[in-house]
Amino acid sequence: MKTPRILLLLPLLAACATLGGRGRGAEAPDPARTRLWEQAFDAYSHDSLRVSQAIFQRLASDYPRTHAGHEARYYLGVLSLDPRGNFDPRAADEHFSLYLADDSIRALGGLHRREATTLRGLAQELRNPCGQRGGVACDTTVVSRTVTVPGAPEGGASAAEVTRLKRQVADRDQRIQALQAELERIRNTLAPRPSPD
Repeated sequence: MKTPRILLLLPLLAACATLGGRGRGAEAPDPARTRLWEQAFDAYSHDSLRVSQAIFQRLASDYPRTHAGHEARYYLGVLSLDPRGNFDPRAADEHFSLYLADDSIRALGGLHRREATTLRGLAQELRNPCGQRGGVACDTTVVSRTVTVPGAPEGGASAAEVTRLKRQVADRDQRIQALQAELERIRNTLAPRPSPD
């Protein structure tokens, strides 16, 4: 008698598992989506941030209502805050806001809700001017350096040095012209003269 009950329960259990899995973000395996996901993380682990960002963007646009597409939004936000890549707090704020809004009923199984909320707040603070930031301070250290431009007179001693150098250049130019004239005279002396026929 137990065998018929079990046989009746098996389809019911399978249906519950399928419906229950879909409600928590489980989805049918898709090799193309899985390959993109692996490529995005492989690029990220090799510090190819732009490549990783492009692949996550493709995941988010091609598979928006899947768990992978939804999680790609989170990683796009993280990559937008990475100073080694295209640092853009505005884009990070948008990605995190979409990530949080898209999963308001938690159908996509977002794993990083708490982190996304914190990082969205950070991105919003970074978008504000330094004087209007609440929790994120600005580094106001001014770094200055003096650049000396050659030939730019800064005072009496430098002006005298510039005058002296100009005089030396003029003397050398005159000497070079004199040596060129002497060289031309020597060439004319040594050059064979045409014989009168």
